[in-house]
Amino acid sequence: MFTAASQDTKWGKLSPEEIALTEVSYEPTADAVILSEVGKLKITDYGYELEEYGRTKILAPSGFGKAERKWSFRTKRINDNVVLKGAQTINIVDGKTVISPVEKKDIIVSNVNGIQEIAIAFPNVGVGSVIEYKVEISRPYDLFASPWRFQNDIPTLSSKLSLQLASNFAYRMILNGAKLTKKYGGKKNVREWELFNLPSSQVFTHIYNPEDFREKLFFQFTAEQRFHGTYYSENSWNGFKRVVATDLSKSMKNVDFATISMKIPNGATKFETLKNTVEYLRGNFEWDRYVAFRTGNLQDDFLKTKKGNSADFNILLQGILKTKGIRSELVINSLRSTGQIITAYPIFSRLQTINNIVEIDQGEKLLIDGATSDPKNLKYPSLNFFNNIVLELESPVESFLSISPNLSQFISVQELELNSEQGKLSIQDRVNGYLDTPKFKPEHFYVFKGAKNRDSKEVLQNDWKISESTVTFEKSTDSFLMIENPFSKTMRELSIEKDRDYPIMLDYPFQATVQLKTKLPTNFSAKTDGFEQKVSAFGGNLQFVQGSEKVDEQNVFTWTLLINKVVFNTNEIAEYQVFMNKVNEAISKPAVIRKN
Repeated sequence: MFTAASQDTKWGKLSPEEIALTEVSYEPTADAVILSEVGKLKITDYGYELEEYGRTKILAPSGFGKAERKWSFRTKRINDNVVLKGAQTINIVDGKTVISPVEKKDIIVSNVNGIQEIAIAFPNVGVGSVIEYKVEISRPYDLFASPWRFQNDIPTLSSKLSLQLASNFAYRMILNGAKLTKKYGGKKNVREWELFNLPSSQVFTHIYNPEDFREKLFFQFTAEQRFHGTYYSENSWNGFKRVVATDLSKSMKNVDFATISMKIPNGATKFETLKNTVEYLRGNFEWDRYVAFRTGNLQDDFLKTKKGNSADFNILLQGILKTKGIRSELVINSLRSTGQIITAYPIFSRLQTINNIVEIDQGEKLLIDGATSDPKNLKYPSLNFFNNIVLELESPVESFLSISPNLSQFISVQELELNSEQGKLSIQDRVNGYLDTPKFKPEHFYVFKGAKNRDSKEVLQNDWKISESTVTFEKSTDSFLMIENPFSKTMRELSIEKDRDYPIMLDYPFQATVQLKTKLPTNFSAKTDGFEQKVSAFGGNLQFVQGSEKVDEQNVFTWTLLINKVVFNTNEIAEYQVFMNKVNEAISKPAVIRKN
């Protein structure tokens, strides 16, 4: 793949390579490609200024939407502005360059709630068109910002950024992404960064947020500026935690947790008491829809108005639980939807909310959000809270705690009846946890595919949802039946690319067990040569087992897949891939019901 930046890009002129390009070799399904992006960044005492140039080629009709650009800014904020310096469409017609400049009619300017948006629809766009633009952007973000992304939603052949510091304060540049870190990590006084042939961010699989792995650059101040003694001035986690501790102490001043606790009945177990406490909070206070780790004084605000942010709920929850003898630790969390905490730096914008880690019966620990956790489903809060790590506040040293959702389970018992023309499966499915969702399809785990009829209503029993159904299917032959492995689809969904260089992040741990029972006619038998298989990895946290046995004249076939680890760092990818390969080899050895 050629690199557009090496072609001495000139406004309005395309290189022969750019003209000839019809497909991105490393991402052939792409409908558009960024040929070149060049940025000149200046960090000032008041924010930053960015001169940005971009050139994009449309490769397919589905890419016409990429021939649009939008920028926005707050009109009343000082140093917040966008100025379009030029924009045009370039077409090659009969070997000649035809340029269509963007005119006033192609620009839509809107203003809603003080936010002005500039939108451009480039004219005369077709397959093979190239759009290019120049824009100057000013932002008032002088504490922390991410002004440049080398990796975009479509492939990028070349992206280059140069930096000028025009500030009296010191800043650190933070590199995000495997390629950027590999090329420039550890190098001092770098003021120019350039990457080539970047895939789109759409290629990321099994991650919580593409922004965690997108190739991009941050900057963060390293001097205290005018924010001494605040969250903004702290560049170490211990210093940050001291500021949090001071705020927490102020917020709890004069709060009588014991009196509030007396209004809430204790349960027979710690879990029941926790449930009662969360029910009390949800029933007597209103969440204002804000997630936060900062709050005012609970006594003067939250307890009087009965309305507050997530920090208010969680601080009050911890105080009540302590009076009831239940250990609960406050932690600072960052949601999956925002991006992971970067442990090397206390980046303020990614620290979103306070949660509780509550220790209940037999030492079991639960992550609880006082504002949103469902009292009827406390063991399975929103997956958005499980973003790999949280910052511990009680630890005297810098400490991050790994967190993972509770195990979800699926059990399917399928009984097979055969006659001369068709087969019938009588099925009972049991599901709990995060698998209890309309998106989960038990029929994907049925060992024979056919017409499904639900025989009974769903029943809730303890933590399980139970349903029964039948599946009838036509036999393709009278001589044998191939039993389909129930995890074929799941294994495809868990697969990863061969050259993966970023972590694996699965949504939640689960265990699925499928059991097929059948009393075969006297003229049929089960052939299970090579069927018995067991594969294990990561100390047993990943397991696959399949086997068969005869119980009370029934042939019983069992398959179990356990995924009890959800985050795999880059140094663990090889072991994950070996496990996947061995399981795929195991499921290629099916059991067969054959006529004697």
